[in-house]
Amino acid sequence: MTATEAAGAVPAYAPRLPGGHLPWLGPVRAFGRDPVGLLSAARERVGNAFRFPLLGQEVHFACGPRAHAAFFGADETVLSAREAYRFMTPVLGQGVAYDAEPTEMEQQIGHLLPALGSRRLEAHARVMEEESEAHVARWADAGEIDLLAELNRLTVSIAARCLVGDGFHRRMGPQLATLYRDLESGIRLAGVLSPKAPLPAFRRRDRARAAIASAIAEVIAERRAAPGRATGHQDVLATLLQASDDRGKRLPDETVTGILLTMIFAGQHTSAVLATWTGLLLLRHPRHLDAVTAEQFGVLGAQGHVTPQALHRMDLLERCVREAERLHPPLTVLMRKALRDLTLDGHAVKAGSLVMVSPAVAHRMPDVFREPDRFDPSRYLPPRCEHRPPYSLIGFGGGKRRCVGLAFAYQQVKTVWSVLLRRVELTSTGGEPRPDYSTFVAAPALPRSVRYRKLPPETGNTTRDP
Repeated sequence: MTATEAAGAVPAYAPRLPGGHLPWLGPVRAFGRDPVGLLSAARERVGNAFRFPLLGQEVHFACGPRAHAAFFGADETVLSAREAYRFMTPVLGQGVAYDAEPTEMEQQIGHLLPALGSRRLEAHARVMEEESEAHVARWADAGEIDLLAELNRLTVSIAARCLVGDGFHRRMGPQLATLYRDLESGIRLAGVLSPKAPLPAFRRRDRARAAIASAIAEVIAERRAAPGRATGHQDVLATLLQASDDRGKRLPDETVTGILLTMIFAGQHTSAVLATWTGLLLLRHPRHLDAVTAEQFGVLGAQGHVTPQALHRMDLLERCVREAERLHPPLTVLMRKALRDLTLDGHAVKAGSLVMVSPAVAHRMPDVFREPDRFDPSRYLPPRCEHRPPYSLIGFGGGKRRCVGLAFAYQQVKTVWSVLLRRVELTSTGGEPRPDYSTFVAAPALPRSVRYRKLPPETGNTTRDP
């Protein structure tokens, strides 16, 4: 409760964003081009809370740990993620995720927890390492790569094996990365207004989803037909096929397909983007790159295998990934729909408003993170521990709304970079790329090229050529 509320005063609405925007459209062009720039500039002008129209919606923006606590802590009947993300239904499918009733969505998440727990993470680590080693082995001895493109292909392969299994991975092959790129390209601002609009990106989205869902359905049918052969599988599909609803009935195949597609989509692209930013930031800061490379050889040597226990000892790499999440969170804005009038951090919010927070804006608040524009992995060490205050680092949500796949994502990013740092020497080819805000997952824009040179298999040398 704020001092205003305690005194019995009626909370005021947050100030309107100045700028002479059209009443219905609002700052739609600026928001579509660079939402973080728009929101950051507005915060500097009017404070941590403000309102603006956007495509017929009243948007209430809030920033800061207290506002984040209220945002993530609100019940679904007050601030609804389901109503805010209805436009995701063509991507994720009907009856799953945001198209499911809140209690049903919670049950779907509950079915996933055994597959993402510590016992399964050990098996997932082996797959992550195998795919990373195989991916690098296909490269020439030296060359230049688009880092995001390579990490997209790699994380798609990892997701396919860990979530749906080897059969799906072999069936889809290299086309899976292209299909997921088409699927992701269908998530754009126009979808909030009309997710079924006859746009080329939406047609590609629908074709890609149909192809991936069909392949998953074939794998499900094969395992249902021969349950004895499936007992050795440790992928997420195996967990879902053994799950049952609250009436004791097994999950319908369409629900299993939708949950898997949601997991692959939600985890793959955010992991690829986070892994790419981690690498690009390290290349921009050679001192940290040398230190994290030395850590890899210190923990594993040249031939050691990645395990969850080994990953736990990679403290500097963990802090570098966390700093990449802070500086360039994959999801730049998070939204909820207000289902009734409420007060959020001292400001009145009308029912029907779209309530928005932004990890990308929040992570640059100087009163939360010292020198917020600086790449500084030491900010997570004692005594600073700038991520410890609740709801300061919200790249993967916060509180009870924290991403269920966070441990899987961090393990994947750390495993990929553990392999890369011990197998290749990387050098930057240009300046620091800017985030591309054309979709909701902010990948680095071009240039993303890096040069590489493979290291001898037995190398223990952690120094780089000048």
